Amino acid sequence: MAITLPFLTAYDPPGTSEGSLDPLGLYQIADQLAVLLVPAVRERMQRIRFLTAMAVGVLVTEELDDDPTLRDASPYLVWEWLVVEAMIRQMRDDPDLWGVPGTLVAKHALDAHGYLDARSYLKTPRIFGFHGVFKRLAVRVGLVDVHLRPGPNTDGLVDAWARGMRLGGLDGARPLISRWKAAVSRCLEGKSPRTKPGWGADAWEELAHAFAPSTGRVRERRYLCNLLLPSDERRLGAFPTIWQLQSEFDNEGFREELLHERVEEEEPIYRQLIKAIRAYESFARCLQDAFDVLKAEAAKVDTHGFVAPEIARDGEYRQCVKSLHKRYGEAHDALGEVSLSLQNLFCTRFDAFAEPMDGGNCALALCVHHEAVQRAKSADGKRPWFDRIGQDRIYIRHAYRETRREVLPGRYVHEYRGWPIRRFYFDLS
Repeated sequence: MAITLPFLTAYDPPGTSEGSLDPLGLYQIADQLAVLLVPAVRERMQRIRFLTAMAVGVLVTEELDDDPTLRDASPYLVWEWLVVEAMIRQMRDDPDLWGVPGTLVAKHALDAHGYLDARSYLKTPRIFGFHGVFKRLAVRVGLVDVHLRPGPNTDGLVDAWARGMRLGGLDGARPLISRWKAAVSRCLEGKSPRTKPGWGADAWEELAHAFAPSTGRVRERRYLCNLLLPSDERRLGAFPTIWQLQSEFDNEGFREELLHERVEEEEPIYRQLIKAIRAYESFARCLQDAFDVLKAEAAKVDTHGFVAPEIARDGEYRQCVKSLHKRYGEAHDALGEVSLSLQNLFCTRFDAFAEPMDGGNCALALCVHHEAVQRAKSADGKRPWFDRIGQDRIYIRHAYRETRREVLPGRYVHEYRGWPIRRFYFDLS
């Protein structure tokens, strides 16, 4: 089930980096369509047991003061450091240890100086750490509130977890939770908080075992399933239907295009939304493939650059941009049936492709569009993936030179929460 997800792994200085994600600005609309299909689930979500780590962490960090001068070392973040470090210390080479945010940087930090802190962990932990990744879902299912305080289902999940750990339920787990609370407090002491709890190997092993991604017990798994699959107003959109359909696919044959066909059959209420997804993805696929072909062919030319309109001689490129304006119109109309705000965003971002144009002019429009998307990525903007040598001549910078990839007509460019739900399904089975 290995797939590529939009994780950021390094900090890009403003105004100097290229902005290496989403070069055509296609992701935002796809992401919002996915939210309409499955609210609260995000594609970066991988291992569902982090909800349990968050629920226990709420009790661990309860009543610990949050120092406003240490924004990147809040009690809940220190708890996250400890959980991730414990897993790395005890399970570094375990094949089941995947989907843990910050694994690579945590390994480097432990090898370099033996602890984690704000500098050595994820640069944006509030977004890419497991609290940041799972917070929206944890709030939705009642495990935490928006301030990461206990929610109505916190005690229930912790009790199920504690019984699986043979601690005798929530009350029996309180001594262990108190020990972890004291460890977080020790890590917060001093001018520079770090993971120095004063533990021996047994304590690290205990913490790693408590939240290892693949070791949830029956009660805990059942409780998490009940949270994710409610039948009342708390239902997570199409989540239960997508969950139910997982057994029909093997990993090799799992494609969201096929999954959506079955969702339509099982839940006709989602037909209009899936129609909008298909129409948008058809437009996005043509645009993305055309850009990839242009970039690959332009990369073959060195210092003199590539005359962008000449890509119109390429047969695959011509097929990509053929009737692009019609696909624009279909996506425009389908999005309007779902969300006027998404339709307006689509118009604003992609109006350059609303009218018919020949392949050469489409290539020039693609270049201008990419440059505009990069400029809009931050206050200072990001550099395009190519340099302009003339009005119609481009030079692909070496970081973005790739061999030509297969064009994939009929395939989605983006994902719509099928893979996170599939990973949850297998972790909780």
